[in-house]
Amino acid sequence: MIELDAFQTSDPTRFAVQASIRYEDLDPNRHVNHAKYLTYLEECRLALRRHLNAALQLPETLGWAVGALSIQYRRALLYPAEVRVETAPIQVGRTSFTLGYGIHDGHGKANALASTRSVCLNDEGRPTPLPDALRDWLTARQT
Repeated sequence: MIELDAFQTSDPTRFAVQASIRYEDLDPNRHVNHAKYLTYLEECRLALRRHLNAALQLPETLGWAVGALSIQYRRALLYPAEVRVETAPIQVGRTSFTLGYGIHDGHGKANALASTRSVCLNDEGRPTPLPDALRDWLTARQT
């Protein structure tokens, strides 16, 4: 089991994005539907990817396929609100890395904790070693 306790509280040093809860995100119980949390995670992961592609000049053909995803729902998200989705690397391997996440609505502890394991793929769709610059960046920020 991946340890995500560090993401229980918000940390301003982590890579993060803000997301607005939209009325359409709600389910019949009047809180954010569980599937919408995955959209918030995706927004954060893709923003990180764009940042790293530009900052590290990663090859455009390098893929980051999500191979595993886990989420722990802690507290309901309610409309209207802004959420802060934070991420940091928690494991770095040869061809893959795992990011931890905390989703926070500003009321103390996290609303949800999550992790994704992404596998780097070459232009043929096969696993490939992480570029050195990416491995170094991830390792330096590992939680």
